[in-house]
Amino acid sequence: MDVGDYDAVRERIASVVRFGDPDAPVPACPAWRVRDVIAHLAGLCEDWTAHRLGGYASDEWTASQVARFDGMRVADVLQRWQDNVEAFTRLGDEPGMGPPVRWAFGDAIVHEADVRGALDAGRVPPDAVLLALKGSIARWRETLAQAGTATLLVRAPDAREWWLGPHDDPTATVVDVPAYELFRALAGRRTIEQVRSWSWSANPDPYIVAGLPYPFHWASTMIVD
Repeated sequence: MDVGDYDAVRERIASVVRFGDPDAPVPACPAWRVRDVIAHLAGLCEDWTAHRLGGYASDEWTASQVARFDGMRVADVLQRWQDNVEAFTRLGDEPGMGPPVRWAFGDAIVHEADVRGALDAGRVPPDAVLLALKGSIARWRETLAQAGTATLLVRAPDAREWWLGPHDDPTATVVDVPAYELFRALAGRRTIEQVRSWSWSANPDPYIVAGLPYPFHWASTMIVD
């Protein structure tokens, strides 16, 4: 991805929210309304540019972002986000993680899907879903490797396939799942029961027990989006 991909997510979210109810609840983020999701995204961008990184990614850190914009019009919050994008995307690599915008992109596109679901505004474009999966799959591959699971071949009939383990392993477990469902599951937006319902060639429990990349966990209630 490049910095333009992050700004494209921001622009799509702004377009969706402009015509939606900012106080609509967000099923994928039960404690938040649409306006709170936008406050988090704008606040994350601001905090990086201002180097306010104490407690990074903690509940307290994200709560401070929501509180910062409490009572502000969503249009003004979106403008604050836009005002900080250029400075944010110029930030250099962080040790061990690369450019911050790469991680912010992953968070933003997951929340784009959350907001679209809350506002019944369609789905994230397929090309953006595949871009998001690039990072999600890489991190899940590491999670499964640490758990010592057998090779997994993930096949998205509407997109491509990914090997999580040795390529062309004849003993691999195979799962067939649409790219969008995989994208939402790896962001903790699908329950274990939903994941078990995918087309698996063998018992999926070892992969489910291994879990998802930090900070995600399987959803506790079904999310339809």
